[in-house]
Amino acid sequence: MYNFQNRGSEFNILTRIRSINFYFLFIVTIIFLFGVLSLYSVSNGDFNSWPIKHIQRFLIGLIVFFTICSIDIKFFFIFAYPIFLLSLIFLIIVHFVGTEIYGATRWIKIAGISLQPSEFIKFTLVLALAKYFHSYNEVTNNFIQFIKKFILPLVIILVPVFIVAAQPDLGTAVVIFIGGVSIFWIVGLNYKYFISSGLIIILSIPLLWQYLKDYQKERVFTFFNPERDPLGNGYHIMQSKIALGSGGILGKGYQEGTQSHLNFLPEMHTDFIFTVFGEEFGFLGALLLIFLYLGLIFLSIKMGLQSSSNFGKYLSLGVSTVFFIYVFVNIAMVTGLLPVVGVPLPLVSFGGSSMLAVMMGFGLLMNCYIHQKTILPKGNIF
Repeated sequence: MYNFQNRGSEFNILTRIRSINFYFLFIVTIIFLFGVLSLYSVSNGDFNSWPIKHIQRFLIGLIVFFTICSIDIKFFFIFAYPIFLLSLIFLIIVHFVGTEIYGATRWIKIAGISLQPSEFIKFTLVLALAKYFHSYNEVTNNFIQFIKKFILPLVIILVPVFIVAAQPDLGTAVVIFIGGVSIFWIVGLNYKYFISSGLIIILSIPLLWQYLKDYQKERVFTFFNPERDPLGNGYHIMQSKIALGSGGILGKGYQEGTQSHLNFLPEMHTDFIFTVFGEEFGFLGALLLIFLYLGLIFLSIKMGLQSSSNFGKYLSLGVSTVFFIYVFVNIAMVTGLLPVVGVPLPLVSFGGSSMLAVMMGFGLLMNCYIHQKTILPKGNIF
């Protein structure tokens, strides 16, 4: 039986809502509005297509955000594992009843709404690992300590990673893996584990290469040399670089981007939305958006460090890390620093699952901030 304590008075729902850091929510809203502007541009002024749906999804995301904020943190602490297992079950179900789009089975229809479970498990995995390491106690036996502190949580991470990679969605699988492994760094795992694991991964590359699908191998080849197939696999990244470069310092002007409006850019409303923004608003506009993201991430980290419990710290910093990975991978992808892996730009790209998952993650982060003085018991790992 858990024995919870609070420093100070108990929170009611109204008090929790008032305790929200609205500076954080303000930055989120500004980034979202940049997304609306970009989607309005790529839809050629048709507000009733992508922009209105993006707004609707953000409003639903706000409901999710405020709902999570209004729930006592004890609920998420107690049910961290069941929540993760539920998201894992939905991830498995996708293989049997999922909807196939562009050769990949990643979506499942619930009440007529298509959702991508792999987006949500990024944050539920962090929730489960935060509970695990909060409840972890050091043991004297080095082998048992190695199993409990490294092997068991690594297995927890690898299960959804392999399931998502089999959909196939290697990009999302990598994001899930990095997000999960970041918790090891956050909890202060000995650096020797990272060095040895890194060496194992490097040595395993020839073996892992054999299991990549042909189109995934082509993406890697294209990353190193886009010009090898300028009208095929290299087309996306070459057009993206042309668009960003042609934007110059101040950009071509709103709705004046030639690469996007002449349909040279692929997936303008999802993966390459940052390219559209950079072409129209230039280097300074792109830099402003990046600074907004960095401000949001630093504020997230600052809020997370204020938590009295390890659970709150680990969860907040884990959510912040996953969000950073989202942003970094997308921007690096469209600028040619990483292979194109299909990761959306959070709050800006068109995508319902991504929007709801990010707002759910922010809700968990803010819940930890609201309950930063709540003392949570160690208990047992399981």
